[in-house]
Amino acid sequence: MALLIVLTKNWHGRLTLDAPQGIQKFHTTPTPRIGGLALAVGFVAAWAFLPIGSSSQYLLGLLLLGAIPAFGFGLAEDLTKRIGVKTRLIATISSGLIAALLTGYWVQFVNVPGLDLLLALAPVGILFTAFAVGGLANGVNIVDGFHGLAGGVVVLMLATLATIAWRVDDLVIIQLALLGVSVTLGFLFINYPRGHLFLGDAGAYFLGYYVAMLGVMLAMRNPVEVSPWAILLVCGYPVIETLFSVYRRATRKRRHNPGAPDASHLHSLVYRRVVNRTLLPYAPAWQRNAATSPLMWIYAAVPMLGAVFWPESLAMVMAWLLFSVMAYIRLYRRMLEMSVSFRRREG
Repeated sequence: MALLIVLTKNWHGRLTLDAPQGIQKFHTTPTPRIGGLALAVGFVAAWAFLPIGSSSQYLLGLLLLGAIPAFGFGLAEDLTKRIGVKTRLIATISSGLIAALLTGYWVQFVNVPGLDLLLALAPVGILFTAFAVGGLANGVNIVDGFHGLAGGVVVLMLATLATIAWRVDDLVIIQLALLGVSVTLGFLFINYPRGHLFLGDAGAYFLGYYVAMLGVMLAMRNPVEVSPWAILLVCGYPVIETLFSVYRRATRKRRHNPGAPDASHLHSLVYRRVVNRTLLPYAPAWQRNAATSPLMWIYAAVPMLGAVFWPESLAMVMAWLLFSVMAYIRLYRRMLEMSVSFRRREG
């Protein structure tokens, strides 16, 4: 399906092509941004081929139904460029709400005294889950800045969830996670390294929602062996990037809308400071674009390691989460220091 979209872009390009102009854009040629459509077709096809009546097919069907608001409004933005940030945020939160109600899985505890009493109340737990799912869906969209970046991060997150599920013998989550890996790899085959097709908002929201709901299901199905904080570690990179971006924009002298795009994300700085000026200054644009993603995949894997080794230990997970945050801040500051150094040399 991804290949078909690329081959027929002359027919639908008027609606689907993403122009290279924009503060947060680093591609050089108009490119279809409806990769989410290919992902949706892939997931529906996978659902159709799963054993009829199996738990995997049943849960995947419910997850696909829950994804409709996030995917639908994301696709509308990909086609029209006119759907506001708040509307899309509400859509992703709605998907989390619907999925929690349909599947019966929502966050019921986080091992924090007091807060657990609130989450034990179904309405509170369901709303908390809805906001968490919406947050991760938007987080994946934020890190979708270079060829293969968001898709590769999603593959790593799903593979990590599958590994944890394997450790606790949760076959259903293993199947659904590896299914997500397979479908996403199909998209990446067209997306990476030359960027013939982009995820778009629909694809990023859909994958972020899918990872978030699988994480919730894994923790709630295995409450003793898997801490909810371990799931946060699995999703550490997009979560940290999102929270830091909101903080960064809100504390600037010139206040910016926290949901507005900019070019100050960590992956943007790594591209400009490391890849563009140091590693591949004379390489073609698509090579420099593609070279950024593996560097960010390495960082994205750092918090996931803590979740794999200590999924049941709250103390170890919290310590590794703190380490991951400090590593992000140190790396971000290093990118800023390099920027100052480059300016001095040029001056």
